[in-house]
Amino acid sequence: MEGKGDHNYEMPMGFSFQLGLNEKALSAYAKLDDQEKRHILEAARKVQSKSEMRRIVEGLERKF
Repeated sequence: MEGKGDHNYEMPMGFSFQLGLNEKALSAYAKLDDQEKRHILEAARKVQSKSEMRRIVEGLERKF
């Protein structure tokens, strides 16, 4: 995966964990375009609590 060291695609552990617990949110995330995914990942990197991370993931679930 040469050239894939783009920090924008590194998924925070808490986000990947919460996403793994929510099948609908995972499906919604998979349907996002690259720009939308980067925006979500940037927001996920800034969270300070589990509840904030859950809100991001639940927001994805409601998106679709």
